Amino acid sequence: MNFIQLFNENKKELTKSEVKLANYIASHAEQVIYDTIKSLAIASDTSDATIIRLCKKLGFSGFSKLKIYLAQESISQNKLAATSADSNFYIESANLLIDSINKTKSLLFPQNLLKAVKILAKAKRVYLFGIGHSGESAKDFAKTWLRIGLIAHAEVDPHIQVQISSLLTKKDVVIGLSLSGHTKDTYDSLKLAKKNGAKIITISNELSSPIANLGDVQLQTAVGEFINIGSVAGQVSQLYLCDVLARGYEIYTKIDSNSIKEKVLPEILKKEI
Repeated sequence: MNFIQLFNENKKELTKSEVKLANYIASHAEQVIYDTIKSLAIASDTSDATIIRLCKKLGFSGFSKLKIYLAQESISQNKLAATSADSNFYIESANLLIDSINKTKSLLFPQNLLKAVKILAKAKRVYLFGIGHSGESAKDFAKTWLRIGLIAHAEVDPHIQVQISSLLTKKDVVIGLSLSGHTKDTYDSLKLAKKNGAKIITISNELSSPIANLGDVQLQTAVGEFINIGSVAGQVSQLYLCDVLARGYEIYTKIDSNSIKEKVLPEILKKEI
């Protein structure tokens, strides 16, 4: 039974505000999967209490169970779509990644980008914190930025992260990566870094998430983690922001990236056999 069927089956038992909320969820199911109770209440113009009541009346023990139900429904629909397009799987894959970049681009605000670039340009030390797949993206950020002379250290071990955070000052900056915005280890490390005066740039899907709320600058990805754990599209969204920040830094600082490449290339060529 899908959500709309479940809604219709219980509609007579719902109040006007609960019907309003259920209609919103039915129309925005993909978005609701990534919502918090607070963000859903704002988006649907209802209340936290209405959300909790609706969940109970529809047979869910809480909002997280409803989100899992919606996610499972979405996965089933995607499987059907994939089955019907098996012969064009490579086109579907390309479209998914292109869509990820385009959606991320639509969420960018020039003033936020400029602020992030200025923070990076003034920083004495730059660190990148991430866990899991976001940790792998953090490593890619560091390697990409090295090509324009921006040396950043990517740390994916939460124990080392908190050690680093303990030693940071107001001259340092930390970029925190988390698609969900709710990764506890990353949150703990960023919170400690902020407490010690470091500037924080967050890159997450949810701007109202605990991690995003720590940011002096908040940048948003277009792919969340709830049903996209480890997805290439999620990492592509993050890496697009990596490239945008690199280009912005290069322009703002007037760095001659070609001279950097000319300096580095001979040393790299020595590694060939």
